[in-house]
Amino acid sequence: MSRMIRLVGIFTICFVLTTASSFAEEAQKGATATVASATAGDQSSTPAAPSAAPATAAPLATDSAPAAPAPVAPPALKPITITFSGEVASVAAAENPPMITIQDRYGVKKEIAVPSEAKITAGTASKALSDLKAGDKVTVEYTYDVATGKRTAQIITVGEAAPAPATAAPAAGQ
Repeated sequence: MSRMIRLVGIFTICFVLTTASSFAEEAQKGATATVASATAGDQSSTPAAPSAAPATAAPLATDSAPAAPAPVAPPALKPITITFSGEVASVAAAENPPMITIQDRYGVKKEIAVPSEAKITAGTASKALSDLKAGDKVTVEYTYDVATGKRTAQIITVGEAAPAPATAAPAAGQ
């Protein structure tokens, strides 16, 4: 039973492909047959000469290229906010904009621009970028611009790096 279904499926596909590929030939044969049947009414002894193309034939769909689809504008890419914790690897306060490189515990380094409006704190005290040095533990909240790949610091908290979220311990007796 399944073999018959496959055979029928293949036959259908072959039939559709054959029909589609011979469409132009069939249209031309039909036009020639129309000319031949019109001349058969003349009762002339000479056979009708097939015409190269009928005068009223419309151009076939395969003669023209399909219209190109209208260009679709990509969706606007919005910056996302990310928090990254680690140690300060380097501070480049002289660059424009100033940059800070942070390395996490896995060795991943991220270079982050620090604009003048970025907030740098240690506990309750406010700090300057020049106060940061290599080896300081920091947590940086920054925006990542997806379109350009640039990172811009918003808040830098100096001190112990933020611990990983703890899972709640089950209560005794459960």
